[in-house]
Amino acid sequence: MSERRSVRVGSKADVVGDLSTVSQGIDFGVSVDNKSALKITAFYAGIRIISENIASLPKAVTRMTETGLASASDHRVTKLLNAPNSYTNKENFFAVLTTWLKDWGNAYAVIKRDAAGVYPVELHQVHPNNVRVTVVNGKKYYKVTVPDPDFDFLNGVYPDSEMIHVMDVSLDGLVGVNPIVYNAMALSKSLATEKFAGEFYRKGGNIKAVMETDGNLGDDKYEAFMKHFAKAAQNFDTPLLEYGVKYKQLSVNPVAAQLLQSETLSIQDVCRILGIPPHMVAELSHATFSNIEHQTIQFVQYTLRPIVKKFEVELERKLFFSDEQDKFSIKFSLDGLLRGDTQARSAYYHNAILDGYLSRNEVRALEGYEHKEGLDDMLYPLNSGVVGKEKDNDQK
Repeated sequence: MSERRSVRVGSKADVVGDLSTVSQGIDFGVSVDNKSALKITAFYAGIRIISENIASLPKAVTRMTETGLASASDHRVTKLLNAPNSYTNKENFFAVLTTWLKDWGNAYAVIKRDAAGVYPVELHQVHPNNVRVTVVNGKKYYKVTVPDPDFDFLNGVYPDSEMIHVMDVSLDGLVGVNPIVYNAMALSKSLATEKFAGEFYRKGGNIKAVMETDGNLGDDKYEAFMKHFAKAAQNFDTPLLEYGVKYKQLSVNPVAAQLLQSETLSIQDVCRILGIPPHMVAELSHATFSNIEHQTIQFVQYTLRPIVKKFEVELERKLFFSDEQDKFSIKFSLDGLLRGDTQARSAYYHNAILDGYLSRNEVRALEGYEHKEGLDDMLYPLNSGVVGKEKDNDQK
């Protein structure tokens, strides 16, 4: 009898079922799932920033030659990266895969091949809720069930070689964990904070309290008092308590509850979950002019680069034949995001040209300028030479 293991990933049932375990009994009164998490402004902004940056990166197929890497723009995979399928452009394709990766922990795309079943010709994104991962006799399979009848052509069981699967943090190497489930406590606290703030401001900044008086005001005096009190509260004025009425507070005021500090901490929680600097989601309490640039570079190095590497490895493994994998590679270029400020970039290019590891045309290409004749020659300082070959250098 074959050994079978089946895992359902990203479903709403998984999220709800695991909340009590993940939250360890702490309840903020607000449930959270993958969709409601996007209602947290910091989480939405973080997902958008990551997905849009990954989608905007230049993507190219390169080949290894005797002289080094060279462009392989004529390779069939290049066309596939530029036009994944007939209904999704390349920007939206990689943006939605990255969104699923950071929100559901897994990103999937079905590989459709030509009539002969040999060459990959289309990539079709599939929502994580519609995928079940199964392992049979040590081999991974994907069962796709899309409820939309327009996408019936995607339904079926696919071997590992026919499915692009990029996963985030994983505990078994088969599927990525759902980050919303594993961070449910922090995210539900963020939703609860926003809910409390909304109720507080909707009530005109008033807090729950009672008003006491020693005697009976009567209907006329009561209505007159409440009219004056409501009008003052609506205009954010300090109401005058007449007829011996005393105001008795029953709940903690927003300052004591540290509403603003709670919102800041919630943003920082989201930043930790997504791995982004707080200033990128407009949390500037600790940002300075000097550290923002370095934090942005760290965002590229420690957040975008691991995601890029996951995409590159998976696409190379699934889209190239075995005899091509040592010759061809897929590269998402991060160079444009690592440029830094103009002064630092100029100094880097200056040294690169004079040290002889970049030509002037290569620098122009990095800056988006067109190729110029005569700028392909490599330069080096005339006062430099190879140690131990001083005589040869003198003769030259």
